[in-house]
Amino acid sequence: MKELSNNYPKLRSFLTAAIIFVALLVLGSESALAQCAMCKEALANSAEAAATAKQFNLAILVLLLPPVLMFFGIFGMIYRSGKSEDS
Repeated sequence: MKELSNNYPKLRSFLTAAIIFVALLVLGSESALAQCAMCKEALANSAEAAATAKQFNLAILVLLLPPVLMFFGIFGMIYRSGKSEDS
């Protein structure tokens, strides 16, 4: 049990670094935010390309949200059940 408590600072620093890395990737890649080549080409030929592309990117992120929340929910339940069995 003592070994597990010694790993928490390492886990926290790893998770913090991972979150910062992902945030920098998302913020740094604004022009390539979730558009495939065909979608980008179709949007570039429209009259209101910038507004449509922004709305399209937002729609992709909205559609990505439920699977990510489901993953973290399941992961959290597994983590808590494993943690309660250790006690």
